[in-house]
Amino acid sequence: MKRLVILCLAFLLAACGSAASQSVGTSSPTGGADRIPVSGFKATVSGAVSGDFSGTGSPFKQSGGGILISLIGTQGRTGLEINIILPAGTTAGTYTPKSYADAYDSTNNKITAVGATFSIRNATNGIDSYSIISEGILTLESVDPVTGSIHFKAKLEGGGEVDVSATFYQLIPV
Repeated sequence: MKRLVILCLAFLLAACGSAASQSVGTSSPTGGADRIPVSGFKATVSGAVSGDFSGTGSPFKQSGGGILISLIGTQGRTGLEINIILPAGTTAGTYTPKSYADAYDSTNNKITAVGATFSIRNATNGIDSYSIISEGILTLESVDPVTGSIHFKAKLEGGGEVDVSATFYQLIPV
């Protein structure tokens, strides 16, 4: 009888250990040493501005439809912000972001396409807004909560250029 109990326990432990190892193997943007917390992001910027940044992110539902995703840097150089806009009805998938001005109809207060911009406080405490997108890709793994990544190149009007890569994880719509 004792052998039977030990044998059953061994099978039970093997089964539980097997199930636990399967769930550990699932991939997500939070894996590894560079873990991203819920409602957080990590970004790397190079070019006219360079460095690694992290912080918090929030998606805001817009009155005219669509979502504004605001990623605010709290670690690294201060005054960093990445904004992404999504038109109403955007689902998980891959998108090509446009310049902010080309993705937002200010006359009708409506987001018309996926857009992005990178802003940072400059040396004179003003804001440099890199909003002219030359190329990019946005990958949304989910929209509620918002999880995904973006990579884009953007220019200042009449100025420098930056290359921005960011990954964001489980941003809860406000």
